[in-house]
Amino acid sequence: MRCIRSRSAFSKKLTLAGIGFLALLGGSMACSSGSAIANRLEERLKDLADLGRPSATPDEIDGALTHQLRVAPVPAKGKNRPSSPAFPTRQTLREFYAKRGQRLAWCDNSGAVLASAGTLLEALRRAGDHGLDPEDYAVSRLERMREEMRKTRQSKEAVARWADFDLLMTTAFFRYASDLSTGRVHPDEIRSEWHTNPPELDLSGALRKALHQRDLEQLLQRLPPPHPGYSRLQQGLKELRSIEDSGGWPTIPGGPKLQKGSRGTRVALLSQRLSGRAVGKSPTTGGPAAADAVFDGALAEEVRRFQSLHGIEPDGIVSESTLAELNVPVGRRIRQVELNLERWRWISRRLGEPHVEVNIPGFDLQLVRDGRAELRSRIVVGKAFTPTPVFSDRIVAVVANPPWNVPDELAVREYLPELRENLQSFLKHGIRIYENSGEDAREVDPAKVHWSFVDDDEFRYHLRQDPGPDNALGQMKFQLTNDFQIYLHDTPARTLFAQTDRDMSHGCIRVEKARELADRVLGDSSQKLEKALESDKEQSISVRPPVPIQILYLTAWVDMDGLLRFAQDIYEFDAPQQAALERVSRAANTPRTGN
Repeated sequence: MRCIRSRSAFSKKLTLAGIGFLALLGGSMACSSGSAIANRLEERLKDLADLGRPSATPDEIDGALTHQLRVAPVPAKGKNRPSSPAFPTRQTLREFYAKRGQRLAWCDNSGAVLASAGTLLEALRRAGDHGLDPEDYAVSRLERMREEMRKTRQSKEAVARWADFDLLMTTAFFRYASDLSTGRVHPDEIRSEWHTNPPELDLSGALRKALHQRDLEQLLQRLPPPHPGYSRLQQGLKELRSIEDSGGWPTIPGGPKLQKGSRGTRVALLSQRLSGRAVGKSPTTGGPAAADAVFDGALAEEVRRFQSLHGIEPDGIVSESTLAELNVPVGRRIRQVELNLERWRWISRRLGEPHVEVNIPGFDLQLVRDGRAELRSRIVVGKAFTPTPVFSDRIVAVVANPPWNVPDELAVREYLPELRENLQSFLKHGIRIYENSGEDAREVDPAKVHWSFVDDDEFRYHLRQDPGPDNALGQMKFQLTNDFQIYLHDTPARTLFAQTDRDMSHGCIRVEKARELADRVLGDSSQKLEKALESDKEQSISVRPPVPIQILYLTAWVDMDGLLRFAQDIYEFDAPQQAALERVSRAANTPRTGN
């Protein structure tokens, strides 16, 4: 049976404590405290016959595995606790062991723990390197069980303990592998603007093959996203945790703006904060030296650098907004990085060569070829109430001199009120009005329509702006294939790119370096674009082969220069994702009673 992530994977995550052996994981962790599940399991284990020898026959192991599968609580399918094949249900585990000939996966027939078990346990212990919690996979309990097995290999519960340990290890692998490779929650269950499908992986088949070929370590290394952006962000997480372990960074008290010429203890704290020194490794900021600290030109440059890395206008002045960013605790930054590591797990494992990456909160686009940014451009993205969706697509054509066909929703929301109130103002946009969107539609004279009687819900007209210097799409647009009517395009409003916050569009993405991007994606066909732009006629030039594009939402990332950057959460995605992960964690550690 394939362990894959379905569209309802988020619901799966919310109930994972009751799916398969995750409830047993939770119950096992509570064995020492005498939980009801643990007590019931222990009572049933006592019913097994005394084997009286250090090794077991295949039939005895088969019987023990079958018994454990029978007594372990698993949920029934239902709207409150749906079962999903993405996690090891009882059926999944049965099929996994059946295809192994009912042989233990992590122990031999004498109860000796195999080297592969140590490899997996080491990977689980280091789950924190990926922003995951090792205890979500019952690492401490599994290590205690392994030690207990060494001491009780000839007891009457020996084979049952082997089966118990083996099943828990298999379950821990499936959950860890699923979390690490495709994410702990499904993106579109958090916000509707996410339209990415995490990759589907045959974890069961991959584990069987790895155990057979004794290359589990290689399988574990292949689980994380293979993207450089993911591994760079892992390094950023490591550095933040080092700062946290050393006491975190100092808090700068509120007060007047800090700028060149400012003096005092707050300036000393600012200097310490920007130096990267943690509280536990820094000299004291009290005394005469701190009181005489001066905000000089070098410190102003450090402030500008901090502001640039945090999506703030780099003016070199510590105002209220900059102070708030400086005082974000390192623990909160760590959680923000963990959220964005999760987002890397939601996208395709093959981005394409070359490919375009768009980061919505970073207002940034880059064309990546051979692992480096061949082109970078500032962009303008959708406003909070007209957000740019997160999705994967392909650039299939560059359209020269495109007309702008105004989306119906935008026509009603923005242009119909103007038609009703100020017709002369509307005419300045150079937008034509047609009876409908058909190719042979008749043009309508807006002065002959009683717009005050046109109802929003019955607006049947089509608005179009002809090509030209004032066209909203500029000289070109990049045609994609999505159903959201989202594309990239040029713009005559060049001054927008000079602003720090650039969430100003109706959803489509305006590209500052549109011509440079077009030349690179078109390759040898770029000469056709140059010729087409000499006229004022619309012309589409195919991109062959199509160039993949990833529309991402990263509020924390490490750029190709190794700099950790943060952006404002303009669409407020971080909080609901954090809440979803917390619900997952609570569910994972809540023992359930059986059915």
